[in-house]
Amino acid sequence: MLPIHNEITRCRQYGLKGVLGTIISTEGSTYQKAGAKCFLSEDGVLTGLVSGGCVEGDLKEHCKEVLESGLSKRVFYDFRDQGDDLWGLGLGCNGSIEIFLEVIDPINSPVDAFKKEEIFTIALTKSSCIVTMVGSEDASFVGNKWIACDELPLEKSLPFEQIRSGYKKRKEKEMSGLTIVEICGKKTEVFYEFCQPVPKVIVFGAGPDAVPLVNGIKLLNWHVSVVDHRPSFVNEEHFPNADQLIYSPKGSMPTLSLTENTFIIIMSHHFEQDQMILKEVLGSDTAYVGILGPRKRTYQLFEEINRDLEITEKTLVNFYNPIGLDIGAKSPEEISFSILSEMVDVYRGGNGVSLKVMKGPYQIDSKKDREEELAFQT
Repeated sequence: MLPIHNEITRCRQYGLKGVLGTIISTEGSTYQKAGAKCFLSEDGVLTGLVSGGCVEGDLKEHCKEVLESGLSKRVFYDFRDQGDDLWGLGLGCNGSIEIFLEVIDPINSPVDAFKKEEIFTIALTKSSCIVTMVGSEDASFVGNKWIACDELPLEKSLPFEQIRSGYKKRKEKEMSGLTIVEICGKKTEVFYEFCQPVPKVIVFGAGPDAVPLVNGIKLLNWHVSVVDHRPSFVNEEHFPNADQLIYSPKGSMPTLSLTENTFIIIMSHHFEQDQMILKEVLGSDTAYVGILGPRKRTYQLFEEINRDLEITEKTLVNFYNPIGLDIGAKSPEEISFSILSEMVDVYRGGNGVSLKVMKGPYQIDSKKDREEELAFQT
């Protein structure tokens, strides 16, 4: 969502229109699920994917139509059975997707464009639900969009009781999807999209081994700050993709906002500096606190910290050391992938187990598999 928000902001700054595409329903096996987005700007820049890249070419033509008419549109792609042959793609996805296209026009509709940009801004920072009217017997309803989150009064965020009721039913399980309601006597389809804020990663340490890690974090489209006590290290030359570069003199701790959506990595390779940082963040209400290095070194760090801060199991519930998943990583790049994998695992609530193990072994000797194998050989 962050790249699309940045692209919407760019279009507003340059006075360009764009079309936002959102998957509002899926059936069967699909590459992306409901809520996946793309954005096509007036100058031809496509941001995000709603498929594996297979429908985007055709979708661009629909986007051009929306740009010209200014009217929202729903596009349906069915790849089940002979659907692949229809599109000439041979995907074998065996599923279908429906996409809602809506124009964002900062020149002719500045209030609406600003509102949609603000909705994205809130969704990036807070757990929230974007609510969109995607179909109605009253055409003027289509495209109306709001956002609901715990920090905003629900009655003001969602103007219709029927929509508030649908939100309350879905909120407990954060279940995105379509709901049909009746508003002013008109049947209206509403898409509820529950969003989690973009993780914010703080990397303490701007050494060479932090470069592939920071680049990897940006590939995830997460927000990343780099903090270091060496001004010659923490600069744009070394970290051109970082969102924030912070110079903090040795022995000092910068003022940072730490939330349950914050991931902290300590890798300055300076014992006293790492110890000071660890003492400040240990036990904080963050998603992840990880420190690079073997456990022997970490126990040595704890010796000093434990004199002032009682370290308990509760203190260490979000603490990771050694950091990263065990993938046999050796090089800085491989170690970065290991750390990134663990952070995604924590963020998404995974289990770090190979999908092959989760699915179980292939039953090559089963009757069905033998029949399919013989058919393949012939």
